[in-house]
Amino acid sequence: MRILWFTNTPSNASITFGYEVPGGGWISALELLIAKEQTHQLGVCFFYGGREYKKLVQEGVTYYAIPLKIQNGIQRILSRQLSKLVDEESQYLDQVIQDFQPQIIHVFGTESGYGKILSNKFDKVVFHMQGLLKPYTEVYFPIGFTKRSILKYSSISTLIKGFSFFHGYSDLKNRAEREIETVKHWKYFSGRTHWDRNYIKLLNPEATYFHCDELLRGEFFNRQWSVPKNLNLKQSVVIGTTINPSIYKGLDLIYKVIPLLSDYTIYWKVFGIEEGNELNKVVKGRVNGGLKNSSILFCGPLGATELIDALNTCHFFVHPSYIDNSPNSVCEAQLLGMPVLSSSVGGISTLITNNVNGFVFNPYDRYDLAGLICNLINNYPIAIDAGRKARETALKRHSPAEILKTVNHIYNTIFNA
Repeated sequence: MRILWFTNTPSNASITFGYEVPGGGWISALELLIAKEQTHQLGVCFFYGGREYKKLVQEGVTYYAIPLKIQNGIQRILSRQLSKLVDEESQYLDQVIQDFQPQIIHVFGTESGYGKILSNKFDKVVFHMQGLLKPYTEVYFPIGFTKRSILKYSSISTLIKGFSFFHGYSDLKNRAEREIETVKHWKYFSGRTHWDRNYIKLLNPEATYFHCDELLRGEFFNRQWSVPKNLNLKQSVVIGTTINPSIYKGLDLIYKVIPLLSDYTIYWKVFGIEEGNELNKVVKGRVNGGLKNSSILFCGPLGATELIDALNTCHFFVHPSYIDNSPNSVCEAQLLGMPVLSSSVGGISTLITNNVNGFVFNPYDRYDLAGLICNLINNYPIAIDAGRKARETALKRHSPAEILKTVNHIYNTIFNA
């Protein structure tokens, strides 16, 4: 079958198209699996920052890079300042479809304008849910972060260029409204949590929803977390968190929790962002409260192997986000067999059975998280056992063979409809 994907990145052709890091998420993992099985002919189409339409065949996969609406520097700044969506049209879309002749189109996420520009061009389209933008807008700013405080602690450069969190919120609201139109218009959706299923069925009761779990990076299947050699938790506790630079990911909660753990020496390693990131500047300016800088160690983005090595120095993995569907960071930590503590938001309840294969705490509640950490420090064997069960759960949930079977079922069902 000829399957054409629409994605937000070039997947496994990232380096070829000038991205600084290679693909590494579930999309690139699924691409490798499908290409290896040779069951389908695969094409991958994506917007990119170049000015020319490009077609490339690499490792049996056809890549189509389509440029966003061409704008000069001033126009791009104005678009961001006015929160104009520039990914809703492309003169090359018909050319891509005509060239590849897909039998199924698979769109990853509802964040981009693919749902709108594909309207009336193709009917056998399935959307895989990633984030749920409309619910994200409800909790975008953490408690205590007003728009005024965001502007106060944002750098002049980000404000002028339209990259501040205030501008990001305006952009997210527009994308969220477009997402609602997409869900109401199209028929086929896949997802992996009760939360995204309920969202789809609320907005479009007639939609067909498929449950489809996601693949994880191969390195996390081949490695396993082991209890750090330093087991004297009374002396020092090392916590790991992987987040991206979004303001709703809960970095502020880390700053608020550490002072409540004053009976312990806490080293909280934050992976994914660097200390000088705009997110940390805004959060630190708003809630730092004299916290020792040495308590939080910003490790920046890490490759899979480096991240696994770093996580193996941690006693716990904590996910403090205020909203999330099915964060890969939590799934990867579970797959390693770590004790995982997460806020009970979004689709987390599909991933974690509390006190069985992980632990949940009330979102925004620093006292609940701090108390949970204290309890598990004093009952660490319980945490270790939950990590073991988390790995058992994750190995089944992210089984490549089962996921490939599910994806093929989805494609065949839609094709034969």
